[in-house]
Amino acid sequence: MTLTGIAARNLAHRPWRTGLTLLGVVLAIAAYVALVGLVRGIEGTLLENFSTRGADVVLTEAGAADLLSSVVPQELASEVEAVEGISVAAAELGRMTTVGEATTSFVYGWMPDAYSWEGFTLLEGRYPVPGDGAASGAVGGVALGARLAERLEAGPGDQVTIFAVPFEVTGIYTTDSLLTRNGAAMVLADMQAQTYRAGQATSIVARLDDQLTSDEREAVVENLAKRFPDLAVEETEEMVAEYFNVKISRILAWVVSTVAVFSAGLAVLNTMAMAVNERRGEIAIMGAVGWPRGRIVRCLMLEGGVLTVLGSVLGIVVGVTIAWIVASAPSVEGFVEPVIDLGLTLRALALGLGIGLIGAYVPAARAAAQDPAAILRGK
Repeated sequence: MTLTGIAARNLAHRPWRTGLTLLGVVLAIAAYVALVGLVRGIEGTLLENFSTRGADVVLTEAGAADLLSSVVPQELASEVEAVEGISVAAAELGRMTTVGEATTSFVYGWMPDAYSWEGFTLLEGRYPVPGDGAASGAVGGVALGARLAERLEAGPGDQVTIFAVPFEVTGIYTTDSLLTRNGAAMVLADMQAQTYRAGQATSIVARLDDQLTSDEREAVVENLAKRFPDLAVEETEEMVAEYFNVKISRILAWVVSTVAVFSAGLAVLNTMAMAVNERRGEIAIMGAVGWPRGRIVRCLMLEGGVLTVLGSVLGIVVGVTIAWIVASAPSVEGFVEPVIDLGLTLRALALGLGIGLIGAYVPAARAAAQDPAAILRGK
């Protein structure tokens, strides 16, 4: 019988213990894959939200807890646009709010001529302009993302409730960004009126000149920081990476994953220690018939490896399933799509294998180091 066969037989001989340990490994790997995949999805969604609209640099209130709590003057957009190296800039007012019955979405407010509209592809109708909705009793017009319009079953000419008042749907758009497909956009002045932010925006978004080199881009960002010392000036990649909510999500994901993995490691260690203790006689016979200590250790470690590799594969499947279930929940849909690629799955497999090998090595090494004759004499 091969070493793998011996390992499989020993694991099958104790089904309850093996099954419970396997379950611990599955849950640990599933937690790691699901949480890391969701956090990476949040980062990717935010970055995609800016990149599809050509926002290379974002200027926000210095010290603001997050993007939505930032307050900056609307007129700063023209000053930013005048800086050398800036192609175009626009004031942006963003809010997370309920649209329709109970659909939470991200709503944007832009000037009618803002370049940010260029990131959308109009499917039906038109984009809103000042004065929309007056004839139908609405307070303004709004364009809905394709996914949000589908969820609300709304189209041009219909009315939706935003900020507790009616808005007339003027058009439906699509975009590469998940967040904006599930969002809405309206004229800045209409949004300012409903959020009591006259003359204010949450950020100034700017597009850099296309011909700039990476060094020149950095120089433009540094120049902006000097010109506007009271604002936080960041490239979109940096801003998303340092975004407070993303950092909190990342920390929570790693804490929960670490606890789960550590618990699984202890479960494997306990299982292997009990298995080795019960098989002291069998291990002694292996040594007495000439098995080298290294081979005995490898045989026992193979049990841990087989157990955790199987648990890792099942854990990856469970983790991917959980991540997509969470992402499709009504309260989360439209804000995140899990990012689970080959690199993450390989790291999960390596993590699971590491749990098995480390958890099995300690009891295996101790058992192989004992004197076979002493064990057979009952000592």
